[in-house]
Amino acid sequence: MKLKCRHCDAPITLDDLIYIAYHAHTMGANRVEVHFECAHCGRRGERMLSQAAWDELMLHYLENDERSLHEWMTTQQLGPITADEMRAVRRALRQENILESLRAWERARGEESMD
Repeated sequence: MKLKCRHCDAPITLDDLIYIAYHAHTMGANRVEVHFECAHCGRRGERMLSQAAWDELMLHYLENDERSLHEWMTTQQLGPITADEMRAVRRALRQENILESLRAWERARGEESMD
């Protein structure tokens, strides 16, 4: 199973999930409410999934993701990036020559791997 945006038909990834709620039922199947923001068009959407569909979706995400579940949970707990953090990064990029140092590091790594 894959989750897609109803507006632009772009696939929804694990990072696009905003809110997840489990609805346990004594009679019938459990349901999972999923809220997401499409990375492509920026629209928010929500779906109600059966527990089986949610399990299948999570297996699909975890099999195709380079991160482990623990790494994903850690990044989710960090919260959204604030405007102050974005300004600090922009200042650092302007003041320090970070891009040039990254290029030098890549060149050094490339030369080492060729040896």
